[in-house]
Amino acid sequence: MESTTTLATVKQEVRLREWAAQVEAQQTSGLTAQQWCTENGIKLKTYYYRLKKVREQFLDSTPVIVPLHVPQQSSDIRIEKNGLQVSMPANISPDILLALVQTLC
Repeated sequence: MESTTTLATVKQEVRLREWAAQVEAQQTSGLTAQQWCTENGIKLKTYYYRLKKVREQFLDSTPVIVPLHVPQQSSDIRIEKNGLQVSMPANISPDILLALVQTLC
């Protein structure tokens, strides 16, 4: 029974990867979904079903926050993301640092 469940899970993951590749191909093609589907022999309704499933999978795979030990330093801590730079004192509270990182990510 367990091997059947594992096989089904693997098949589902492979299918979702294939669908994600199709969604990415459509979105980077410069074509509308209708045009892309026509060129690739996929029904528009099927494409949107697959898009929905890929999005659901993406939402289910929430990022994991890994605990981080911040050593005591005399210099500031700097975090940069997308051109935004935040500087904090080295003795910042771990809770505040974690909240900041969660907000930025």
